[in-house]
Formats: sequence, structure tokens, C-alpha cells
Amino acid sequence: MRETLTTALDLMFGHEGGYVNNPKDPGGVTKYGITHRTLAAHRGVSSVTPAEVKVLTKEEAAEIYRCSYWVQSGGDLLPVGIDFMVFDYGVNSGPTQAVKSLQRVVGVNTDGTVGGQTVAAVNAYKGDLIGAYAAERLRFMKTLKTWPTFGRGWQNRVVSVTAQARQIAKGNIAAGVVPGNPAKANPADTSIKEVLKKPEAWGPLGALITAGASLLSGTGPVQWALALVIVAGVVVGLYSLINKRGDAT
Repeated sequence: MRETLTTALDLMFGHEGGYVNNPKDPGGVTKYGITHRTLAAHRGVSSVTPAEVKVLTKEEAAEIYRCSYWVQSGGDLLPVGIDFMVFDYGVNSGPTQAVKSLQRVVGVNTDGTVGGQTVAAVNAYKGDLIGAYAAERLRFMKTLKTWPTFGRGWQNRVVSVTAQARQIAKGNIAAGVVPGNPAKANPADTSIKEVLKKPEAWGPLGALITAGASLLSGTGPVQWALALVIVAGVVVGLYSLINKRGDAT
């Protein structure tokens, strides 16, 4: 197999998160992007438990990627850069779908198998194949019913994979090109509800309670002025906290 497979696997583990058991994900329990069904098939058993998925090692996951995704995605046949894109797409949506999308872009029969005709069409393609293939992948993903839930993460991943593929095609991975968010990860929630779950939010909230007590304890101008000052400070504090949370996403 190509030496670029090592790079592809490193980038893949950057994109795929650890153990995930999201009830909204039709793939079910996963780790390193390997679903419980894929793990069971690799081990030659009918099923595996969530606990077995949870202890999946990176070494076994890499072997599954090599045996069940890289070869089926045409990893040793396609041009460098495109090979990584098809591989990554195949991990997300299955190698057959990934190859069919490539075949649609280059205009050959969509049988889902990388053969001589597909390789020849890819090599003869005029234009930006990396960009065209990324656009086709997004087009397909937007047809999925889970797009509203996972679409933002998927789109970020495609953007990141496209940039990485261009660097691989040039023979390097630029220091500034970093793996994107895992495809199944939801964006961080910076809503006020989530912010208030953080311990640092309770300082401003304590001040707010103090302000309320001042308002209720009297109607004099001193109490009102003190309360207004405290409330203003709380607003500024919470605003800064929300901004910090947003910058971390």
C-alpha cells in the first residue's frame, strides 16, 4: 500500500472522535468513526456490545480502515490527494457511495467500484477535481435526513479534508491545515442556558441576587443606585463569559 496511507490514517483519527453513543445517529455506537456493525463484521461475529466498542483500540481501528475502506475506495489506484478524499468520504458514507460520487463527477458508469475506466477518467479530468468532488460530496450529504442535526460538522469536515487533500497532492501537509471537527460532533452551544451551567457564571448570578435583595429591602435612592450598578456589572460579566465560550468553539 502507498506511504500516503499513513498520512491518511493520521488525518482520519484527527477527524474522527472517540467513543460516541448519540441516539440521533443512525450509525449507532461508534469509536474512531467505526460503527458497532462494522466492528462486528471485522471480527466475524453477529454483534458487539457498546462496552466492546468503547475499548476498541486505535490499532484495530486502523486495521479496519486499511482492510475495509482504503482498498474499496481505490486508495492504491487514484491520484494522490483524491485518494484521501475518497477514503474519507467512504468512512463517512460508505466506500460504494464515495466512489459513485467520484464517478458522477468524472462522467463514467456509477457502479461504485474503482476500475480502469474510472482511473482513466480521473486522470483525464480537466479542471479542479478536488473542488468538484468536494461539492458533490456536500450535495449528497444535504439530501440526508440527518443533515439538520450533523450538517454543520459535516460541512466543516469537507472544508478541512479539501484543504488537506490539496496539500497532500503537493506532497506535504501545511502546518496551518489542521483536522476539522469530528463529523458526528455537535457544535458547542454558546446559548445562555449552556453558559449558566458553568461554575464561573455563578459569580455574576450571586451579584444579581444581591441586587434584587437591595431593590426589595428599600426604596431609597442609595439602594436603587447600588442595585443599578450591580446589575450593570452582571450584564457585562455575563456578556464577557458568553464571548469567551464563543471564541472557544
